[in-house]
Formats: sequence, C-alpha cells, structure tokens
Amino acid sequence: MSKTKGIITIAIGKKFINQAKYLAYSCMLHTPHTIRAVITDTPDLLSGYFDFIIPYNQEYSNPFIVKTRLHIYTPFDKTLYLDADSLVINEIDTYWEALENSCYAYTGELIKNGVWYFDIEKAMMQMSLSWIPKFNSGMFLFKKSEEVETIFDVAYEYLINQKEKNLNIDFFRKQMLPDEPFLAIALAKQDIKPIDDHGRFSRSLIGAKKIHINVIKGFAFFIKNECQVFPLIVHFCGKFGNFIYFFEKIRLNFYFNPPLSGLLTNILTIARKLLKK
Repeated sequence: MSKTKGIITIAIGKKFINQAKYLAYSCMLHTPHTIRAVITDTPDLLSGYFDFIIPYNQEYSNPFIVKTRLHIYTPFDKTLYLDADSLVINEIDTYWEALENSCYAYTGELIKNGVWYFDIEKAMMQMSLSWIPKFNSGMFLFKKSEEVETIFDVAYEYLINQKEKNLNIDFFRKQMLPDEPFLAIALAKQDIKPIDDHGRFSRSLIGAKKIHINVIKGFAFFIKNECQVFPLIVHFCGKFGNFIYFFEKIRLNFYFNPPLSGLLTNILTIARKLLKK
C-alpha cells in the first residue's frame, strides 16, 4: 500500500471519535482510493474506519497542540488534514495539485489590521510581519519538507510560549489555546500565502447563506462572503454548521447502515435458528 498521500484527522474523546466515523464514511463514498489515517486516544473504536490508527501522544496535552505536530504524526509524504467535523462531498483528486508549487496549501485572506485572536497591527509590528493570514485550520495540505517542519515548529513554539511572546490569546471555550493564530504566524514568517481555490476547497458554514448540501448525491453550494462556493469538502463548525451536520450524518448513517437491511438480517437469523430446531 502506497504511503505517498492520504487524509489525516484527529479524534480525541468520544465526540470527535463519532465525528471521525462519519468523516470516514464520506471518504469511503467519494474518495475510497485515498488512504485514511487518524490520531486517536481510543484506537479500538476506529478500527475498520481508517487505514492507519495512530496513538495519541499525551505529551502534547490537547488536539490543538497535536495539530502543530502533524509533520511528526503523518505517515504520508503528502497530507490532507481535515478536522473531524468535516465531510468529503465529492472526489478530491484535484486537491493534490495545490502542492505542486508549495509545501503547504490553505485558503484564507491576508489581513493587516483589526482584531483576529489578537490585535493584528500590534502583532505585525512585534514580529516584523507585513501581513497575517486569517484562515480556518479545519483543512490544509502539506508535504514533508524542511520548510513544513519549520512551519509546525514555529507554530508549536509560539503556542506553548504565548505568554512570553505577549500575544494574550484567549483560551478556546476556556479550555485550550486554539492552533489557528499560531499556524497563521508561522505561515506569515515563512511567507506562505493562501491559494486561490475558486471556491472549490473546504469551506465552513460560518456566515454561509442559501445552503444546499447533500453528501450522498455529492454536491454542496452556498454563498460565503458574498461569493458562490462549491466546496468539495465542508467543515461543519459552529452552531448552525452543527445543525446542518446532523442531517448529513443521518444521510450517511442510512446509506451505510440501511434500517431494512438490519431488519432483514435479524429475520434471517431468527429463521435459521427456527430451522435448526
């Protein structure tokens, strides 16, 4: 089995393990030939859903820190990282083209002022940066290289030393520091800008309008930042995203576990037992 490229996600805790199963279902449906890997604290629960089950190293203490160590965890030369609450909506072979001219590919926008986790102008001045990328780290691609190691190492260093760096970033849900601002700093330091994906890469449903999604039929369309997008992967973060996600999980569950199929299996089992008597 080739390890050249594949999808990796993080599933630590019951909630994220359940999400990872549905992500795996969507991959089986739309990109079955793409190898899947998961970093988890409960390997037994994800056996059969992923090709590589990678034990979680508690040294890194939480999933956000793990995300800054992905270059160590991944078994692939080229990796597509997805948050567990994402679903693959259609074939994603074209995604890998983004790594032909870059070691790290993501979508977002360059910002030079305002507030995003921290005061942008202050942070730029403090770190001698001319811009900072605002992006959703629920999906990105990278390939093994020294430059990628530097990106993750810098992000990790800033995350674990954020007080000393005077960034004063709030804890996510008062529990853990988010990975996004630290990855953004690392990307800016390496001068890696977001790519123009023409609305086809992953998008979250935060701020989305006129949403049309059907994971089984393989389409997703909505308005995001006043632009039409047709993402091949959807990240269902946020309260509204979770609402839509619930119905797409039902579709996947019925597709892979048809109720009538289960009923028929039970009937056949009972019939066999009766015939043996």
